[in-house]
Amino acid sequence: MNFMNRAWLYIVRKRGKSILLFVILLVMATFVLTALALGNASKAAQQELRQSLGGSFLIGFDYTENNPYLKVENVDGGTLVYSTQQISPELVEQVRSINGVNYCSATTESLAVLPSLDLFAGNIPIEEEFRNSSKILGTWKSEELSRFTSGQLTLTEGRHIMPGDKNKGLISKDLADKNSLKIGDVIQTDKGVEIEIVGLFSPKEIEGINDQVTTYDKIQNLIITDLATLVAYENGPAIQGFNELTVSVDDPQNMEEIISKVKGISGVDWKGFSFLLDNEDYENAASSLEQLSELVSTILMIALIVSIAILSLILTMWARTRIHETGVLLSVGIGKLSILGQYIAEVLLIAILAFSLSYFSASAIAGQMGNVLQSGQAVTEAQQEDGLSAGTRGEAGTDTGEPEIETPELQVRVQLEEMGLLFLLGIGIVTVSAGISSISVMRLKPREILSKMS
Repeated sequence: MNFMNRAWLYIVRKRGKSILLFVILLVMATFVLTALALGNASKAAQQELRQSLGGSFLIGFDYTENNPYLKVENVDGGTLVYSTQQISPELVEQVRSINGVNYCSATTESLAVLPSLDLFAGNIPIEEEFRNSSKILGTWKSEELSRFTSGQLTLTEGRHIMPGDKNKGLISKDLADKNSLKIGDVIQTDKGVEIEIVGLFSPKEIEGINDQVTTYDKIQNLIITDLATLVAYENGPAIQGFNELTVSVDDPQNMEEIISKVKGISGVDWKGFSFLLDNEDYENAASSLEQLSELVSTILMIALIVSIAILSLILTMWARTRIHETGVLLSVGIGKLSILGQYIAEVLLIAILAFSLSYFSASAIAGQMGNVLQSGQAVTEAQQEDGLSAGTRGEAGTDTGEPEIETPELQVRVQLEEMGLLFLLGIGIVTVSAGISSISVMRLKPREILSKMS
């Protein structure tokens, strides 16, 4: 009779012990499996959150003395500060090609006098020379502008500005209607630079009557154009490229790696630029999930330690009651390794059944815990939102336009991955515990065992 047969016969004969051991292993497996399911659900929620929110960093001029390309000039009684090293369209292309980069919002802006346009008037008094001026925003790809990707602006007609465009522009549909303009019409500037209208956009929100804004700052008067048009209009060293590049990434956790790759682009002296990370939205939204992950890790560690301790203690006590059985087996010529294999097999046979059935108990408990934790998160987010609203809402209740951030729902399910990990951990724990608990008996010599039997 081999050790597996002896193990099975012992389990059947000692039903009370077998049932007690089964219950202990079932409870142990349920706690461990529940913790594993919650941990994976938290990780999945964090990944979903990262993908939904993303992150970004800003590359701009370094306006400190550390920038060797910084220039300060007196122009028309004012001060002009610019950098001779600017962000070229070629550099934007290289950054955009890096794996993990979603968008590249490259911009530079200036004021332009538009004598042929009837602009929307602001309510802040300005000098006469600026009353018919508006902001012109030079860009690389208008569809990747943060204004469009965030939903602040929507293209309603025509096409976007593309790399390689020259003398092309987007204007608001309101400005087009006010001036009876359409796709294909040309806007004249005071310096003779013409801008052909290739698209119309509509803002999500416009300034209210009581909002303090100048004529050139009104969103309806904004003109988005290509870089070449703005360079031609300015006709000076201050604008020869983009002065800001906002890089949107798909995973905030990869931000530092992507920045490192950007700085590794050859042919660029990065002393003239500064990097500013914008990862606050993700960090704020992910804080509750990170706390949950830490809690789950703690629960899992405690469950494993307690399980090992209890299992080792019980098996050690039981092993000491089997000295007579061990002596009989040795006396009939069965080796210690075979006897040890029997003791381990007894626990493993019960463990496999307990681990399999723990799927159902853990699924029920994990689902309930997920609902409780989700409810707790919802309450916390509501409190934070109320506090934020109370602290930031103006007298008029103006919407700031910030996107509403919601923590993803916890989808707590026991999957094959968790079951496989449970079996690996559980079988390892059971094998080690059973082996350790049997050492006190197995290390005895046959003569010592026989003396304890008398």
